[in-house]
Amino acid sequence: MQYNVKWIINGNITIAADSKEQAEEKIKKTLENIIKENKDDFENIGATAIQGSANKINNE
Repeated sequence: MQYNVKWIINGNITIAADSKEQAEEKIKKTLENIIKENKDDFENIGATAIQGSANKINNE
């Protein structure tokens, strides 16, 4: 038998940055490096996309 498996990886991190865009870019670069270093594994599990967004948490 065959099964179609859909999955989601959820994460949450607090980082210091000067802007929403900078915060997103910091995490994006880290994730892109992880994917690049593990490309075969990501392809084997059918990973096709990753996305995220930053939200300001205080009024500094």
